[in-house]
Amino acid sequence: MNLASMTHACARLLLAVTACAALQVTLPAATAQATEPLWEFVGVIDGVKVWRKESADSALFSFKGEITADVHIAKILAVFLDRTQRKHWVDRFDDTRELEKPNSLSETYWIKFKLPIGISNRDYVLKADGTADAENGVFTARIKSVEHPKAPVEDCCVRALAKGTYYKFEAIKGSPEKTRMVVEVSTDPKGMLPNWLVNLIQKSWPSKTLNGLVRRANNAAIAPLPDYVGWHARP
Repeated sequence: MNLASMTHACARLLLAVTACAALQVTLPAATAQATEPLWEFVGVIDGVKVWRKESADSALFSFKGEITADVHIAKILAVFLDRTQRKHWVDRFDDTRELEKPNSLSETYWIKFKLPIGISNRDYVLKADGTADAENGVFTARIKSVEHPKAPVEDCCVRALAKGTYYKFEAIKGSPEKTRMVVEVSTDPKGMLPNWLVNLIQKSWPSKTLNGLVRRANNAAIAPLPDYVGWHARP
């Protein structure tokens, strides 16, 4: 083989090696981007199992909590679906008002949270939609931020963003005093709070939220909602 042929062969080999190396680098990266982040178990906080999950577009984590509580689902929902009950179980609750309520399981509302001195209060405009599955004894609700003409941005607060909050309440069949409860939250409080502080605060949010619901539902003054009384005894 002459010098020209050897040079041409080496060039083709180098091109092939370079192409293979590029495939080895880019293909796993593309696959990784398409993979949904997994929930990472954080621990048990005040009796609630807590997980966190990375976000593809933010340094803020999503958080999830789960607990099985000794309370009838009809009492849990009596608290959860009643706007006037929020002051009794929502952490740092300050004020709320209804903006729209087309039916009993759908609502758009404004809610304000009072934060410690030195940190601006936060408010949200939220749309909540519930689904009642009587056959399986499961109630779910999805909540996210929306814009609404009746709730413009006000000087009182930093307008925060709820990317998505999900609740699931399951009546344990045959156990009239046991309800499995799950909550997931992905939110950005906006403003000047550092990400590490937001993540630290949000870590305890699932346990405060679910335990707050349970405590209020166990109050003797809470009457069970009739539509859900028979869910634990379903066939």
